[in-house]
Amino acid sequence: MPDVPVQILTYLAVAAAAFLVGLFAEQFVRSRFRKRFARTSGGWSGWAVASGFRLVPAVLTAVLAIRILMLVEPPGAAVEPVLITTLEVALVLAAVRAGLDAGLAALRARETRLGQQGMSILRNTLVTIALLVGTMLILDQVGISVGPILATLGVGALALALALQPTLGNIFAGMQLVGAAQFQEGDFVKVHGADVEGYVTDIGWRTTTLRTLLDNHVIIPNSQLADSILTNLDTPDPKVRLRVPVGVHYDTDMEHAEQTAREVIRRVQDESDAGVGGFGGDIRWTGFGDSAVTFNAVLQAAAPEFRFDLANAFIKLLHRRFGEEGIEIPYPIRNLYLRTGVEVSGPAGQAGPG
Repeated sequence: MPDVPVQILTYLAVAAAAFLVGLFAEQFVRSRFRKRFARTSGGWSGWAVASGFRLVPAVLTAVLAIRILMLVEPPGAAVEPVLITTLEVALVLAAVRAGLDAGLAALRARETRLGQQGMSILRNTLVTIALLVGTMLILDQVGISVGPILATLGVGALALALALQPTLGNIFAGMQLVGAAQFQEGDFVKVHGADVEGYVTDIGWRTTTLRTLLDNHVIIPNSQLADSILTNLDTPDPKVRLRVPVGVHYDTDMEHAEQTAREVIRRVQDESDAGVGGFGGDIRWTGFGDSAVTFNAVLQAAAPEFRFDLANAFIKLLHRRFGEEGIEIPYPIRNLYLRTGVEVSGPAGQAGPG
């Protein structure tokens, strides 16, 4: 039986040779299929050919070669435990790498919705989990009991979680928001609970930042954002509709007023940069007010921030057209009915006119 150093050198040489063969085969296969899947580089196939599961085939080839050599030439009692442990560690590393790559590929498939910041958060989280799991498995394979380590980490994690409960709540809420991908950087969202709206400029671990139309930055804790009702005005289409309330005198010909308002809507939609050309709008009569019959004029802005410009242009043009058409937008009116024949005492107790 060969000496232990000779056996170790033999197995090292075979492992190195098999690893190089596997690496060469991996590169050969990638080069042959890279052009074929070039047009689908964003999908699973293109990613797997370009960079997915790198070094995993080479490691598996080396492990297989060592196992075959162990069957052909069984190692000595001093070498066999070391070889078995080394092979198990290599398989753990290959499995962790394959799982990590598969997770990263799933993230890449949603990169458009997750955005750069969301991808960064989830990627770092996934890598951290993979490293922790891989370390625990490797320690278990080399004979180090991970039970006490896990128990210690569990107690420490519990104490840390109690001390940092609000912060951890915001962090997990941020991961939930990023994973759900209901909005991303650049989207215009309205947070009903906080009564604020603006563009998402940053989705961090703890907070999300909105830039309002007044160019103010509003920083909202992720936990509050996750519990709020959100309206994403950028999805599925950034065009938004708005309603402008209008009132006309009770003596107004309603058909005439409606026709004039529709003409104004069409003109504003076509001529204003804030409007959506070709949108005909709508008129919805809403009720009888104290001094006017009221309706809502429905318009459509090209983007959320254009709502105010479009309403401004509509109100000015509608006021001018109503004036030209003789359609009155009334002031508030109060009709007072005075009863006669009743004595009214003046300040000095003198009777006033009846």
